[in-house]
Amino acid sequence: MRRFARIGLQLVAVTCAFVFVLSGARALPQGTIPDVPRNRTFISAGWDVYSQVPAPTNFSPYNGVLLNQRNVFHYTLYEMLFYTNYNSGRIIPWLGESWQYNKDYTGLTIKVRHGAKWSDGQAFTARDVVFTLNMLKQAAPALPLSGDIAATVQDAKAVDPYTVQITLKAPAPRWALQYLVDGQTARLIVVPEHIWRGQDPKTFTFYDPAKGWPVGTGPFHLVRTGADAMIFDRRATWWAVDAGLAKQLPAIQRIIYRPAPIDAQPQLYINNDIDTGFSLEPGVYGAARGRNPNLVTWRDRGPAWGVASGCVYRLIFNNQKPPFDDRDVRWAFDHAVDRQQIVDLAYERSTRPVVAPFASYAAIELYLKPLQSLFAKYDVDNHDIGKTAALLTAKGFKKGPDGYWMQPNGQRWPITIITQQGDPIGPVITQQLKTAGFDAVLRAPQYAAFLDVITSGTFETAVWVHCGSDRDPWETLEHFQSKYTLPPGQKISNIRAPGRYANPEFDALIDQMSKMAPSFRDPKYMDLVSRATEIILRDQPELDLAEELHVVTFNTTYWKGYPNAADPYMAPFMAWEGFDQIINRLTPSR
Repeated sequence: MRRFARIGLQLVAVTCAFVFVLSGARALPQGTIPDVPRNRTFISAGWDVYSQVPAPTNFSPYNGVLLNQRNVFHYTLYEMLFYTNYNSGRIIPWLGESWQYNKDYTGLTIKVRHGAKWSDGQAFTARDVVFTLNMLKQAAPALPLSGDIAATVQDAKAVDPYTVQITLKAPAPRWALQYLVDGQTARLIVVPEHIWRGQDPKTFTFYDPAKGWPVGTGPFHLVRTGADAMIFDRRATWWAVDAGLAKQLPAIQRIIYRPAPIDAQPQLYINNDIDTGFSLEPGVYGAARGRNPNLVTWRDRGPAWGVASGCVYRLIFNNQKPPFDDRDVRWAFDHAVDRQQIVDLAYERSTRPVVAPFASYAAIELYLKPLQSLFAKYDVDNHDIGKTAALLTAKGFKKGPDGYWMQPNGQRWPITIITQQGDPIGPVITQQLKTAGFDAVLRAPQYAAFLDVITSGTFETAVWVHCGSDRDPWETLEHFQSKYTLPPGQKISNIRAPGRYANPEFDALIDQMSKMAPSFRDPKYMDLVSRATEIILRDQPELDLAEELHVVTFNTTYWKGYPNAADPYMAPFMAWEGFDQIINRLTPSR
C-alpha cells in the first residue's frame, strides 16, 4: 500500500504529459485522421514496458531487436494460422484450417483457409506460408525464429493455393504445435509474398504509407505512428466476416498503442487513460481498484487474483560451478527455503508454493495427477534448517566465528544471488538463506546485464521465472538437457535453460520423448515423463518456489467481455497471439 501511495504522488505530472505527447503523434501523408470517441477506442500500454514506441516505423514482425509484434501488431495487423486457449488446450483454426503428419512425423500437410485475404485485397495463400518459411531459412540465424526453422525444416512447397507440404529434417511430432499454434515465444507470422519478395528481411521495415504498407490480414490498419503512439482504425471490410468465420467486424473502432512505464500505469488505469497494460502487483491492483471499481482481473476476489502464465518462480543454481554441482548442497538450500513464507511475504499470499517446474494448466494436470506418489516420495517442500546443517556438515562444511558456513577447505563461502530489479522474492529468500547460515548477498543488475550473466553462466545462483509447459511436460523438462550446458562464459541460445545441468540418463529419456507424440493416455510416454520428472525431483538442479500468477488488469469503463476465471475462453495475456481473439470479442460497456 505504501508503494502505491508513493507511485500515485509521482504520477499526476506523468499522466498529464502522456496526454500531451499523444497529440504530437506523427500523421501519415493521407491527412488528418477522423475523431473517434473514447468509448469506441481501445488504449493499450503494451506488454513490454517501454516509455515510448521502440521502433515507430518498423512494421516487420522479424527485423531487429526492438519489435512491436508482442505489443500491438498481433491484435491489429497480423493473424495466426491457429490460436490456442491455454486454459483448456483447445486449438482454434484461423488462417489455417488443419494440419496432418505423415506416419513417422517427418513431414506434415497444412490446409490454408479458403477466402482469407490481405488488406490490399490479395488472396492469402499457401505460397505466403511457404515464402515465409523459406525466407526465415535463408536469413538464419539473423532473424527471430530463423535458426529454429533452418534447423528443423528441410523443404516447404505449395502443392496448390490452399495446401502446404513441409518436409522436416528429423521426426518432430511437436513441430506444428511449437511453430504454427503456440503464440508465446515461437511465432510464425506469415508475411505477404507479393510485397516481401525481393526484400532483404534483415533490413526491410514494411513501412511505406504511399504504398499502403504495412499490409495485414487483421481487421485494423495503421493510420498514424510516432515515438509516442501507434494508432490503428477498423477497416471497412475483413475477410473473416466475408468467410463466415467471424459474425461481424470488431466493435472497437480505434486501437491506440501508447507505451507507459510500469510505475505510471496504476494512475493511468485510475484515470481511465488505458484499458490494459502490463500486470499489476496484487497490492497495487487492490489499491487501484479501490479508486476505480471498473478495474477487473482474472478472479473477482483476492488475494489470489491472478491467472496462470505457464511459468514458476525458481532459484537457479549454476550446476557447473562448485559446490552447486553437488546434489546434496542443492538439497541443503532446499531445506533452508520456506516456500510458504515466500508466498506470504513476496506475493502477499496471492499464489501457491510449487516443487516442480510445471504450471497449473488443465492439460498439464492430466500428466501430473498420476505422479503424486513421486512428489510425496521426495518431499521437496520441507523447510528444516536442521537438515540443511546435517547435509553440509556431512560434506565437510563448518560454521565460522560469524555464524556463516565455511567451505571444507576453511575458506569463506560468500554466495551472490542475482535478481531482476524489483523482484520481490530476492530479499525474502536472501534473508531465509542467511538465517540458515549462508553468507548470502543480493544483487539486482539492470535487465540487460542480468540476462548477460544468466546466459553466460558466470553466476552462482539467481532468482528468475521458468516458463515452459502448457500442454506437455517435455516442453519444460527439455530445458534441463545437457545440450544447453556450454563451457563457462559461452552464451546459451535458450534463456529458459540457464542452469547448465548435465545428466546422460536424463538426456536419453528426453531424446526418447522428443520422438513421440505426447499423450497422457500412452503408458510408454507416461513412463518416460515419470522417470524424467523423478530425476529432476531427486537432483534438484533448481529450486521451484511458487507459481507465477499474473494480475492481468483490464478496465471495464468502456469495454466489457474480457476473459476471466468464470469465462476462460482465452488466456488473457496481451503479449500472446490469442489476444487477437479477445479484441474481436469485446463489446462497449455503454
